[in-house]
Amino acid sequence: MADNELFELACRFVQLCCDRGVTVATAESLTAGMVSSAIADVPGASAVLRGGAVTYCDEVKHAVLGVSAETLERFSAVSADTAREMCLGARSLFGTDMAISLTGYAGPAGGTDADPAGTVYIGLSSPSQIRVHRFGFEGNRNDVRRAASIQALRLLIDELVDSE
Repeated sequence: MADNELFELACRFVQLCCDRGVTVATAESLTAGMVSSAIADVPGASAVLRGGAVTYCDEVKHAVLGVSAETLERFSAVSADTAREMCLGARSLFGTDMAISLTGYAGPAGGTDADPAGTVYIGLSSPSQIRVHRFGFEGNRNDVRRAASIQALRLLIDELVDSE
C-alpha cells in the first residue's frame, strides 16, 4: 500500500511541476534516495528532477551540500538547522526552483531523548519560503524511511498547490 501511495504522490508531484515548469532537487540522508527514486519512477520526471544527493555522513553533508561544520557539531546531523542547510545546499547545487531534504533516525537504534528513533526533519526550500518540519514516525526502519518519503512528497505537493 505504501509503495502505491509513494508512486501516486510522485505522479501528482511530477504533473504539477510539469504544468508549472518547476524543477526540484533532493538532499537525502536516512531515505538514501527514496524520494528522488520515486520521482524518477514517473514518466516525464526528467523535465522535473535535476538531481539528488545522498548525504549519509556528516563529511558529505558538509562537502557536497555546504552544511556548516559548526551546525553539525552544535546541533547534530539530525536537526532542523541541518535540514535547512541541506535543502538550501541542494537547491543551490542543482540550480532548481525547489529542494527537499530529509535527515533523521530510521532506527531501530540511534536517536536521543529529544529526538528518538523515528524522528525525521524535512526541509523545503522554494522561491516563497524555507521551512523545516519535524515528524515522529513509527514502525521498523523501512516503515520510517517510507513514511518520511511519503511526507516529503506531500510537502512538495502542498507547496505547489498553496503557491497558486
